Amino acid sequence: MVGWTDPEGSRPSFGSLLLAYYDPQGRLVYAGRTGVGIDNRELGRLWGRLQPYATPDMPLDVPPPSTSRFGSPLVLSRVHWVRPELVAEVKYLTWTDENLLRQVV
Repeated sequence: MVGWTDPEGSRPSFGSLLLAYYDPQGRLVYAGRTGVGIDNRELGRLWGRLQPYATPDMPLDVPPPSTSRFGSPLVLSRVHWVRPELVAEVKYLTWTDENLLRQVV
């Protein structure tokens, strides 16, 4: 995990978790975001867990794309970065042509 987005509507704590992976060259690359299937209690727990890792600097070596074919593009002004020390295990449908995870849960 490399960060989270601000919550929207009635959702508490955060909107999405931002995901990344290390490529074969050792660069940290943005992989997409997820937030589906996380209930309010778990949102609060994860938000508290992320706080000690918060950093003002984007930890990615390869930043997120400014456009996306699927969903809305990531708005960097609404992102809160964390040091990439926590790992999330996720399931996903496929990788897109832009090397982003698709339908992540």
